[in-house]
Formats: sequence, structure tokens, C-alpha cells
Amino acid sequence: MTDRQTGYPSIDKPWLKYYSEEAINMKLPQKTMYEYAWENNKNHPKDIVFSYYRKKTTYEQFFDNVRNAVKALHFKGIKKGDIVTVMSMHTPETIYLIYALNYLGAVSNMVYMTLSENEVLHTISNTESKLFFVLEPAIPTIEKIRDEIKIPVVVMPISDSMPVHIRTLYRIKNRTNKHYDIYKAFINSGLRNDLPPMETDHEALATIVYTSGTTGEPKGVMLSNDGLNALVSQDVHGIIVFRRKLKYLFMLPPFIGYGFAMLHVGISAGLELQLQIDLNPNKVADALFKNKTECFCAGPAFVDAILNHSASNLDRLEYFICGGGEISKDKEMEINRFLRDCKAKATYSNGYGMTEACSALCTNCNQISKISSLGIPFVKTTIKVVDTETGEELTYRKQGELLFNTPALMVGYYKNDEATEKTIIRDRDGKLWLRTGDIGYVDEDGFVFMSGRLKRIYYVRAGIGEICRLFPSHIEEVIEKSEFVTNCAVIVREDNEKISVPIAYVTLSEKAKVCETEKIIEELHKLTKRDLPDHMQLFDIIVLNDMPITQSGKIDYRMLEYKE
Repeated sequence: MTDRQTGYPSIDKPWLKYYSEEAINMKLPQKTMYEYAWENNKNHPKDIVFSYYRKKTTYEQFFDNVRNAVKALHFKGIKKGDIVTVMSMHTPETIYLIYALNYLGAVSNMVYMTLSENEVLHTISNTESKLFFVLEPAIPTIEKIRDEIKIPVVVMPISDSMPVHIRTLYRIKNRTNKHYDIYKAFINSGLRNDLPPMETDHEALATIVYTSGTTGEPKGVMLSNDGLNALVSQDVHGIIVFRRKLKYLFMLPPFIGYGFAMLHVGISAGLELQLQIDLNPNKVADALFKNKTECFCAGPAFVDAILNHSASNLDRLEYFICGGGEISKDKEMEINRFLRDCKAKATYSNGYGMTEACSALCTNCNQISKISSLGIPFVKTTIKVVDTETGEELTYRKQGELLFNTPALMVGYYKNDEATEKTIIRDRDGKLWLRTGDIGYVDEDGFVFMSGRLKRIYYVRAGIGEICRLFPSHIEEVIEKSEFVTNCAVIVREDNEKISVPIAYVTLSEKAKVCETEKIIEELHKLTKRDLPDHMQLFDIIVLNDMPITQSGKIDYRMLEYKE
């Protein structure tokens, strides 16, 4: 931070006044994910790393299980640089697998549970994956394409780490298909083998997680060990005090960049993660009140369920952190009143991030906050606001596109250099800046405010409760593949159960005139079913004679939303 105010946030860095000198001057770790987690926890073997259906696992047991997974992977021939696709939630076995792959220098390719059959086949083929791990609920999807998957498939039961009585009941109701290798048998296959040497290339690629960005086309975001550890280090030395043994209600799936990164934050910081797999908002709200949780971190989608829960004691709650969406000033004040009524120490803390930056870039935290803001940048992160036309940096409170320079920056998009070059830009001094596509400003204290989006991203609650991103532009691209469609515009309507539901407006081609409209709509639903994940399936398709157009010749989405 400079003593002189130049008027430019990226030079003045006014947010640094909220950080300690130790945090400002700290050196970022140069280790792999596994190394960093091990170094931070090896002297605390009896601390609890997570509880799963209230069954607790110590850090000692955690690293033993990770090493057993290392042996099994090594026995199957997995080595440095190999990519392994993982389609799972945040179960203990999934977490062991992530760190085992990292130990070997292999890359975890984390994919959504709601992928369509075609998307599963594509990601396995595109990444040249060596193994495919899949959680039980996704088996019906995999069954349809089993003969087309040319690599070993390992099923990960949800119940393996449950307490005995819960596991027994679960297995009575759910029988795993014997056609597949089961995770426990996979682990047992390598137990008699020696533990291979640990890979230590901290600059290497650690994982691939997926986002759609501004184009709507899914892109694989490549995150390195250094990037993920930089995120952890900034979090631990930030305005949120992630002290050891802090009880953290964890309900972020690892196929979301935020979930993957915060999982690593929790484990590396020595927290006690209360793994919440059932993402039904009411169940999450129940867990928050029952588990004596000290840290809650989620998206705005769960807020209403918490507010509708009967108020009771939350006096142990120190942090109530939300990201992934904006809420109104009135809603933020309502949440804070509710938290006060429940005697919580926490206030609503909004934040902002991107998968391309290992998730978080700035955050509020309790007293260090401003209502309706996105908070202040992390300690090693810099923000600037640029004119959307000229690219020139703007001064305080001037609105433009938000750009960030961060040590947690992605390596790039997997096999997509063109998109990488559009998203990461280099300035005259050689610094790399991440383009967000979001419009906002920075005030004199360093707080970031958003005022609009250059891109359209929404959120939807999927089949098993997880929160997924919804990209209208991606749906439009699929619909417009049809020979019956000339134009497609997708708008989103709020929905109490699913948060958002997409509705497509289409105009039809000359070829469509020989077909019944109902049959065309049926064919379009089949097209989206084939090419899009479940959470992007359309609620309705509406045929228009003419698409509303703005004076500039673009589709008038506002008018379509007005129709709703």
C-alpha cells in the first residue's frame, strides 16, 4: 500500500489497511496440494478432519486412507501427468482420491453429476482419461453408455464411510450393480504394494474443473498446485480467521471450482469439515442449527431455507459467508436481523470469485464489510477497473469492467488457447490480469461493488440438490442446431423449487411449415435431452412469429422477460 493516493485502486491498494503486516509480507507456499495439507497437519494426527453422517475421521486416518488410494492408483498404472475423471460429490472416498491423485502428480478431472451421456463420453475422450470414478447416483446415466466407455469404471458408494447402522439401512435400499468395480475392491487391490515416491512439482497442473464463461460453451479450467495453495494461503491469512478445529458445515461439491478450492482450504487449515451431502435446502438449514456449526459457506440459494427455519440458538456461528450471486440490500439486512435474533456472532458476508481464479477474489467479513459490496480483494490480489471501450484504467467509483491480478490465476482453459487469450491479458509491465466480464467499481476504502454483468449466468438446483450454473447461451446454441429453428432466445424465470428455470423462445424456419408445431417442440426437447445436462433442460418452449429486436438489431431479452 502506498502512502500517496493516486486515485487508482491498483496502485493505492487501499484494502491493505485491513490486513496485518505478516499477511502482506508472507511468502506463498511452493508445494503440491498433498504436501501443503500434510505439512500443516502432520503434527495434529488426532484432530478431526471431517465428520460424515456424524462419523468422525482424524487427520491420521485421513492420510492413511489417502496413501492406500495412492497404492491402488499406482498399481493401476497411474503416474504423473495422467488425467483421471471423477464424477462425484464430496464423500470421504472422493476426497481421499483427489489427494491421492495429487500425491502421484496425476490430474483430477472433476465433472458435474448431471452431465448428459454425450458429455460424459466427450470429457473422457477429450482428456484421454485413464480411469473413471463415478458416484452411485450417476450409474443410470453410465449404464446407457457403458459399452462406449473404453476405460475402467470404478463405482464409489455413498455409504462406505457411514456409521454401521446407517450404512446397513442404506445398502438394503440401494444395491450397486456388480457389473462395475467397487471402490473398496479397487483400494484392496493395491494394499500389499509399496508406497511410491511422492511427486513434488508444485507448478504442475492439479485439477480441471468446468465453467462456461462468457461464450456459454463448457471450458475446462486448469488449476495448478501453486494457484490452489495461493488461494488457501490468502484465505488463512485473510480477514477471516480460519483457526484450527473450526467447525465448518461443508456442502460444496468438488466439481464446482469453489467447492474444490474450499475443500483444500478446510483441510490445509486444519478445520473440522461437517460433510453435508444432502443438499436439500431444508436439510442444510437443519444441519446448520443442529451441528453447532462455527462457519457456514454457501450460495444465496440456501438463504431462504435458513430464514424460514424456526429461529433458535446459533451462538457458535462466527462466519456466514455467501458467494456465487447477488442479493438485495433489503435481503441482506433481513439476514443480519435473523442472525442477531439467533445470537450469532456472524453477519452476512458476501464475496466474489471465479473458477478461473481458484474461486474467491474478494470478500466481506463481519466488521470488515460494506452492505451491498463484494468485499475487499484478498491480500495478494489486486483489482483494477477499466473502460470497456478503451481498456484504460479508471479511478475510484468510476464504472467499468473488473479485472484482477491474482497468484491463484488458472493455468488456462484446457485445449482452448483462443479463449484463454481472451480471458487473461498482459499489461505493459508484464502482469497478467483476469477479465471478469462484470461491470462495477471500487471505492476509496478498496471495497468492490458490482453494477451489472457482461455475461448471463444463473443458478439452478439440480436433481440431487446440488447448485449448478445455468447458461442460457449454451442452451441457445444447442436449440439453434435444429433445422426447424432460425432463432432462439432463452430467458430465465424464478422458481421456488429449482431457483431458476429456463424458457426458450424460438422462431421457426421454412422447413418447419410442413410439420406440426407440437412435434417440433417435442423434437427440440429430445435435442436438449441428448446434448445438455439435466439441470439445463427447458421448462417450456414457446414459438413466436417474430423475435423482438432492439434498435441496435439485437434480440430484445428484456421484452421477452416482460412476457413472463
